[in-house]
Formats: sequence, C-alpha cells, structure tokens
Amino acid sequence: MNDPYSILGIYSDATDEEVKAAYRNMARKYHPDNYDDDNPLKELAKEKMQEINAAYDEIQRMRASASSKGSSGSYSGSASGIYVEIRQKINARRYREAEALLASVSEYDRTADWHFLTAMCLMQRGRVNDAMRELELACSMDPSNMEYQRAKEMFNTQGGMYGSAYYGESHAHRRSSADDACDCCTNLICLDCLCECLGGDLIRCI
Repeated sequence: MNDPYSILGIYSDATDEEVKAAYRNMARKYHPDNYDDDNPLKELAKEKMQEINAAYDEIQRMRASASSKGSSGSYSGSASGIYVEIRQKINARRYREAEALLASVSEYDRTADWHFLTAMCLMQRGRVNDAMRELELACSMDPSNMEYQRAKEMFNTQGGMYGSAYYGESHAHRRSSADDACDCCTNLICLDCLCECLGGDLIRCI
C-alpha cells in the first residue's frame, strides 16, 4: 500500500479529528453510490473507495498500536469505531449483536477488518468453509496484517491436527456420528484459535 496519509491527502502529524474529516470528505466524493450502475466510473469509484477504506484502517491500526505499546492490553487490529464495538461483542460472545453490526456496514465500506470479524462470527456458527473464505479475503486485502495471518496459520495447524477436510478432499465418504463429533471438536478448536487472536479465550484448556 502507498502511504495511507498521502492517500487521504493529509500529513502524518494530522490529529485524529483531521484524519476522520479527511476520510469522510474522500468517502463522500468517491462513494460508489454516487454513480448509477451503468456509469463506467462506478467501478473506478469502488476501487478508490476500497483504497480509501484500507488507508483509513491502516492509519487507525498504526495509531492504536503506537498508543498500546507497553500495555498488557487488549486486541489488535483496526480501532475505527464500529469495529471496536464488534470486537467487544465477539469477545463477550454476543455474536448475534456482532453480526447485526456487521450487517449494518455498507457493502462498499467493508474493509479487511470487516471480513476478518465476519469470519469470527461464521466460525461460531460452525460455517467453517464460509469463515475461511472471509479470512482468506481479509488476508488478500491486507496481506501485511499479522493478526489475520496468525489466525489463518492457527486454523490450518489446528484443523490439520484434528483431521479437518475443509481443504482439498476430493473423495466423498459416508458420514458417521464419529465424523460429526470430529467436526464439532474441530469447529470449537478453530473458533478458540480465532477468539485468541481477538484477545479472548473460548476454551481455556486449549
């Protein structure tokens, strides 16, 4: 990513309020909803909006990281308003409330953090394939984010240890109650891994 401050047209010493104001002004100017579906500029606006969102997310992440150094702290990741609240809901296991907040975010305003937190909620529902798709998308949108990469590595490691067949199994087999039990355990273990990335701990003995 280019310098996130330059993308928003501000200097790195801008105040938090100036960052927010710059983000709002850019979002107001480039939001895809400003263009009709048949307008060829709509796709360009969508790409620009994603860049603006990523830049704002990165600034918030850098500032949150700088302010939390040396503390025994909380979760990492984006500190932008609604995502802080969603993380708090997930840490408190109030998943339905977290999902409601995620659903309230406009399609064009969904950052890498949105996809990452959506993966957390989907995992809690046992929708592992969908959760991994969202996590993969978060990683592709922000490949330098170590929180996302750690979650992905933990999932792959734990899922592999417990025989998860969510990747690459081409042959079908007859399911048994043992399969269902294994899937249940795998889902819980993977969810615990992802919760730990948010600073929580679903299963304390793991």
